[in-house]
Amino acid sequence: MSQPKSRRQQDKLDKTNFFSQKKVAALAIQSAAADQQDGAEHSGGSSPGSEADSPQNGGLLTITTLKQALEEQSQRLISIWQSSVAELKRDIQDIGSRTTHVETKMEDLIDAHNASTEQIKSLSSQLQHCETKIMDLEDRSRRSNIRLRGIPETILQADLPSYVHGLFKALAPEVHTDMLLLDRLHRIPKPQQIAASLPRDVLLKAHYFHVKDLLMRRSRTAKNLPMEYAAIKMFSDLSAATLRQRKTFQRVTETLRANHILYRWGFPVRLIASRNGTTTTIHTVEEGLDLLRQWNLPVVGDSQAPKGPRQVEKDWHTTN
Repeated sequence: MSQPKSRRQQDKLDKTNFFSQKKVAALAIQSAAADQQDGAEHSGGSSPGSEADSPQNGGLLTITTLKQALEEQSQRLISIWQSSVAELKRDIQDIGSRTTHVETKMEDLIDAHNASTEQIKSLSSQLQHCETKIMDLEDRSRRSNIRLRGIPETILQADLPSYVHGLFKALAPEVHTDMLLLDRLHRIPKPQQIAASLPRDVLLKAHYFHVKDLLMRRSRTAKNLPMEYAAIKMFSDLSAATLRQRKTFQRVTETLRANHILYRWGFPVRLIASRNGTTTTIHTVEEGLDLLRQWNLPVVGDSQAPKGPRQVEKDWHTTN
């Protein structure tokens, strides 16, 4: 805290007066010495009656006066300095108290932040668990659905049942026609990632799940299908949330394919990889990346994953 302007001006004036008095005293001493020398030259001695008025006594009086002035000025300067030092000490103590208060508040904020970080992690885990449950329920409601891609738009809605039955008989000729019962069959809007030249997908629901499962397995290994069915592709009907979740495993699946490691998808979303006769289930992307590093496999497109909130360390200790 700075001194008031009038105080600084007074200190400056006192110092100026002090040095002016020193200069006057020095001149007085020089004058007294000169008078004493002149008196010695013009008079060989002095009478006892004029001893008090001699130049020597005048010089002593001047020195005594100068000493008193110096002592007074010194006391004034000491008083000024003591006052300034005391005020500076008060300022330092005030700054120290405020700094201690700020550090204490920062410690409280760090404790609150770290507690919030742990709570966020816990809530994120619970939210992920709930989302996984919802995805699983939605996928279970779609478990009997089949998505057919590549059926020409020239096949009208009225002709779709006979066309699809023909495809299924080509895939599984041993299945009786009564077992190929369909609960519904229709085209669905085209996804944005599908080229405009391609026909819309056909969505159907098989009445018997074991028949649907057989048809899906046969479609993966089917060969020499009739020409009209050769370009047809069959997919499971999955929820949008499941597809997004599977996409997050892209780096893991690309690395597995690059190293010719077989894998398949499980429900809820998880990867089941087989390597050297050992089957490993991967529930999260982090688990998959750690597993690939344990296998010493370079991760395709590996990059620094975004980090969540982290704990903050205290860099100081509050002292009293």
